[in-house]
Amino acid sequence: MSTTLAGPLAGAARVRPDGWLATPLTTDPAQAAAQARSLIHRHHPAAPGPVRCLTARYRTSTFTLGAPPRQLLKRHGDEAAYLGEALAYQLLEGETVLPELHSVSDTSRTLVAGFLDDPAAIDHEDGFEELIAAVAAIHTAPARWPQHTTEIMSQWRLGTTVGAPAPTWARDPAAWRELLQLTAAAHGDSHVPLGHLDLKADHCRRRVDGRFALIDAETLRPDLTGLPDLITLAYLGQVEGRALRPRWIRQAYRRHTNYRGAQWSDADLVRALTTFAKATGLTSLHGVDQ
Repeated sequence: MSTTLAGPLAGAARVRPDGWLATPLTTDPAQAAAQARSLIHRHHPAAPGPVRCLTARYRTSTFTLGAPPRQLLKRHGDEAAYLGEALAYQLLEGETVLPELHSVSDTSRTLVAGFLDDPAAIDHEDGFEELIAAVAAIHTAPARWPQHTTEIMSQWRLGTTVGAPAPTWARDPAAWRELLQLTAAAHGDSHVPLGHLDLKADHCRRRVDGRFALIDAETLRPDLTGLPDLITLAYLGQVEGRALRPRWIRQAYRRHTNYRGAQWSDADLVRALTTFAKATGLTSLHGVDQ
């Protein structure tokens, strides 16, 4: 979990130091846009123009394509982040929780997806519950995977990993194994524990059809369970003046995941949350276990 930023998961994560990326991207918007045009010509020839730089950061850059913008080009400097996001689009195909994916290029570490500029407000219960429902759909997506995806991801199934050695970053290996056992009891031994989303208000958007969507999935992993996301949801429910009750968030999450095939009891979900904190050194559950 060393790639996770501190904040809602403080204590369970470490912030990477400056300079960790071997080949950082340019932070000059004009230069970034010029490089993007070249990459589009070579790797995404069907993408519309013109190209305008939205963000130019050392790790990722984003560009709108078309006037008015219709698509978004995202360029990664970090191969792991690119592979994570490309994998997320494959694993969540059909869930309608991400923008539409148009093309990818492993060579240039770039993706072209639909541009979603309509924010989805989560500062009230109805909007926040849409976010919870989207997270629940992501966490339970393995139950709806086609056979070929299930086979490709078989190494991550809980029936396989629950008996494997705990990851090196786990502070309490016994607690980590208990967490996986609780997750397997709720989702089944064939479940792949998707989780670790970069949840924030700015990533909540609406698709053209009005459905809720998340615009950033580069941090998704098939080995952390959905517990970090539930904890982050509890944190988000209390910041920026929302003050949504953590217990309400937990119950809404349990309702939406169970509707999609999970079998969490409230007692086991609370136990899994506290076990996750013990296993990782998390400093606060933000009241979601109360």
